[in-house]
Amino acid sequence: MIKYQVRSKELIDVVNEIKSRRLIMSPYFQRNLVWRQIHKIDFIKTILLGYPFPQIFIAKGSIDLNTMSTTSCIVDGQQRMNAIIEYVKGEFKVEGKTFGELDPNIKEAFLKYQVPIIDLDINNDAPEIIEIFQRLNRTFYSLSAIEKLSTEYAPSEFMLLAKLLTNEIKFNKDDEDDDIDIPLQFDPTIPNSFIEWSKSVKVKHYNELILNEGIFTPYELTRQVHLMFTLNILATFTGDFYNRNEFVTRYLNEYSESYEKKNLALECLERAANKILKLKLKKKSYWLNKANAFSLISLFAKNIDVVEKLDEKSLKEKLDNFENNTPADYKLAAKEAVNNKRERLLRNQYLKSILLE
Repeated sequence: MIKYQVRSKELIDVVNEIKSRRLIMSPYFQRNLVWRQIHKIDFIKTILLGYPFPQIFIAKGSIDLNTMSTTSCIVDGQQRMNAIIEYVKGEFKVEGKTFGELDPNIKEAFLKYQVPIIDLDINNDAPEIIEIFQRLNRTFYSLSAIEKLSTEYAPSEFMLLAKLLTNEIKFNKDDEDDDIDIPLQFDPTIPNSFIEWSKSVKVKHYNELILNEGIFTPYELTRQVHLMFTLNILATFTGDFYNRNEFVTRYLNEYSESYEKKNLALECLERAANKILKLKLKKKSYWLNKANAFSLISLFAKNIDVVEKLDEKSLKEKLDNFENNTPADYKLAAKEAVNNKRERLLRNQYLKSILLE
């Protein structure tokens, strides 16, 4: 039986705990932020009106005997606290005003709002904490397949590489962070060896391509669709084409402790993404829909030494010409059943023939 205490705390104290990193707002088992602006505004109105909202669950964490301090983490309530942090930082308006534009009395009342808290007497790295989080969230957004895999296979080196490539985990604090800083994800299951390795490599181009080129909608990014996409890219690079996601779980298990190809995979994907970025494709380009992007990245990564020697202007002209005269079978393979092995192979064969041969 897990012991817990019910209490309340002034909002300003909770914000300061997050700012000082004594309270981790995005622990490793939390899903990405899925609240939209309308949800955040409505929630802030609740506080401004002085109405209550459900408790925030916090795992108290273990004591650091050297610093004589504890690092707690939010088990449930990340969305609400993120909305508060963003509002205090002035990132959105409520009733036409940012937090900084409020009347001093209203601002003081907001900061003194009593946040309801349930303190769980459990370490933030205890295995039970994931089940508590999932049980608390069953009545809200249902977890997608990738969100389940992300939690279940969190320590797998194959998963860790995919998360590093998609910016789902970070290990270096940005020196230019804002005054109120949201702590980076805290995951006690990540081996120190992987953390040290990640600091010796650089992920830039793949990150840029996946997050900023319009392949995924903002909502898809919050639901980690790009993470499943990257796991499939890695699985295809490691093996060959297959149906849907069937090799992903296999490799998550097979490379749970060590993924020997991680250096090679990271290098080839970075180089492939860099080559695609150099093509300067337009936003919403035909080649930046998920199916075609998957095929381009997979083809370039597996043939990167050849691809890098090709002229970008010529490559782009070939893609443009192919788009203007797309064969019916390719068009269908890029639109329907796009994750089937047959469709993936067909797209790869066409692109290989027009770009590399």
